[in-house]
Amino acid sequence: MDIESVRALKTEIATRIVPRAVHAILASGGFSITTLSLAKARAGAEPELALGVAPGRSRNDVKLAVRLQRRSLQGSKLIETIRERSRNEVDIRFVGRIDRQRLPWYRSRVRPLIAGASVGHYKITAGTIGALAIDRGSGRLVILSNNHVLANENDARTGDAVLQPAAHDGGQRPEDVVARLAKFVKLNPRATNEVDAATAFLARSIDCDPLNYRGIGKLAGTKLDGLLPGAPVKKVGRTTGVTHGRVTAIEVDNVVVTYDIGTLSFDDQIEIESTGRGAFSSGGDSGSLILDNENLGCGLLFAGSETGGRNGRGLTYANPIGVVLRKLAIQLAIP
Repeated sequence: MDIESVRALKTEIATRIVPRAVHAILASGGFSITTLSLAKARAGAEPELALGVAPGRSRNDVKLAVRLQRRSLQGSKLIETIRERSRNEVDIRFVGRIDRQRLPWYRSRVRPLIAGASVGHYKITAGTIGALAIDRGSGRLVILSNNHVLANENDARTGDAVLQPAAHDGGQRPEDVVARLAKFVKLNPRATNEVDAATAFLARSIDCDPLNYRGIGKLAGTKLDGLLPGAPVKKVGRTTGVTHGRVTAIEVDNVVVTYDIGTLSFDDQIEIESTGRGAFSSGGDSGSLILDNENLGCGLLFAGSETGGRNGRGLTYANPIGVVLRKLAIQLAIP
């Protein structure tokens, strides 16, 4: 199928087929309080199903991506209906529960500061510096990462201390304070989210190298025109280091992720699987910048599933970088 046909099909399934299936399941007494409805997901129900665009059989061909977060759906009437409606032009995978990355490994103090290093609000465990970017309003350098890394899932104030390394990796106040919280896009459990993103003003006394992505090379700029399914990507993060993967779906809607503040839904996300032997990301890699084959920044990593992908080690989810930059009013460094 062409991409516009898949987009239309995705919308039809999300707005017409899924709600009818939920009604039938509830009428028969199934699922108890857990349903496929986005409204219930926003209220804290368990995740169920996400839809997106996956690569097809040829260069210009795509198909519907269906990501199941509940095993009982694999043989359900709902999936049969989706297969029929898509004429089997569909990529269906079970990915399990998707959690924000939060199981950090040890990382050390890094000076000059570079992307990929351990970082975090002083009250959180650890995440990753995605980029050292430029705030458009002030012209100052900022650290780019996730809201749940720099702003503790909305529970932070402008000016709060940001540590490098993060607290879980031994960072302490005041000696490891490298930045102060600048901006964050508020996470909303009761509405659809687009990004999990925040910035922190870098202390003027901290040396940094904004273009250095150790193990990958130099940042070449920003890719604002979006990724295509099948595109090769890579990242450097404080837990799994440099990893390589490929985009398995774009424009994925209703990606439901568990946070401490509740169960949140995200639309228009990028899905990535590892092309190596290990996982593309793991706990503590949250906030990593996704780079394409030309070292252009194209996404902000924020979550991952426990399974899925060709090697079964899980799938990674990222916000499109253009939306992140616009909402935070920043730009990536230019060579």
